Amino acid sequence: MKLSKLHFLLICTILFVSLLTGCAETVGITENAPEASFEEIDIYPVSNDPSPDGSFSVVDALGRTVEFEKQPRRIVVAGKATTMLNNAIFLFPEATERVLSYEQRLQTDVDFITTIFPAMAGKTLLARDASAEQIAPLNPDLVILKTYMREKVGLPIETLGIPVLYLDLESPEQFYTDLRTIGQVLGNAARAEALIQMYKANEARIAAALSGLDETEKPSVLMLEYKNKGGELTFSVPPVDYLQTIIVERAGGSPVWRQVITDGGWTVVTLEQVAAWNPQIIFIVDYSARAVDVVTGLKQDPNWQVMQAVSNGKIYAFPADFLSWDQPDPRWGLGELWLASKIYPDRFPGFDLETEVRAFYADYYSLNVDIIDGKILPLLVADR
Repeated sequence: MKLSKLHFLLICTILFVSLLTGCAETVGITENAPEASFEEIDIYPVSNDPSPDGSFSVVDALGRTVEFEKQPRRIVVAGKATTMLNNAIFLFPEATERVLSYEQRLQTDVDFITTIFPAMAGKTLLARDASAEQIAPLNPDLVILKTYMREKVGLPIETLGIPVLYLDLESPEQFYTDLRTIGQVLGNAARAEALIQMYKANEARIAAALSGLDETEKPSVLMLEYKNKGGELTFSVPPVDYLQTIIVERAGGSPVWRQVITDGGWTVVTLEQVAAWNPQIIFIVDYSARAVDVVTGLKQDPNWQVMQAVSNGKIYAFPADFLSWDQPDPRWGLGELWLASKIYPDRFPGFDLETEVRAFYADYYSLNVDIIDGKILPLLVADR
């Protein structure tokens, strides 16, 4: 990426000020492999224990080794999907003290971080699509980005000598790896392992309930993202390697869109294609958290009423509170459990969504029942 003369002078000024203040606490970055992608790396090693002098290193989701002289204390979270990055980082109690600033990107009108963690309410937030020139004056010890933000945002920050850590979160196994990386960065590896065990217990619960299920018993399932952009309504299906497809399969569903080529993101499908699939169960996702209203409308639409899922009352709105639970966000385990309970209600007798929500936020975020009942449950929209 070429920088203008103005940007070059700004960069030099920032670096000079940083050297004078002596606030940088990191050594730098060592590339393990040239431009490695997520698909090329099967297993990311867990970072080493701190050395006697407190220095340590972690390997991020791009296979890059990031070295630190000590635990970073001034962390900035930037780029697209900062909501999901933040929600993973704030699974750790150290986050409220370490996260200096972040780029606020909301799917609903309410920010989970500032709502649930009052200490964050006074933090200065980054402007949307903040550049390296806007991030550098904060003098961060570390900037955390999603993997796909390296070229646009990460490389210019790396050029300034500021350590950058890339997280992926896009599959269950990568989510666990990234949790371990966050735990190392925040100096709380034990918390990372405890979180992973909770996710695995959730997986085991679902697997036990679906034990003995034959492939022929699995119903055909369709997950659709609804989008209304400028009055233009579209429905899309996720790629087969996206988390949305993974949790449908792990919940015991048979995704009807598996034969559709969906490289590069969600693929728009026509009503005719949906009718041709004619799935037994339909799940509607709306990232503005209005899936319940969408489902209500579809149930009243004659074009949808002829489909077996709708006529049998098996079209459901995917749950959401601060955001929809089908995404690479800590709530994906809760979303997977809800999916399984809807696909196989007989195998989850007594399932109560509000009870599960209370347990999730108490266990994963250490929140008390008053906060959960007062600030989270009122936002919950879902087909119970």
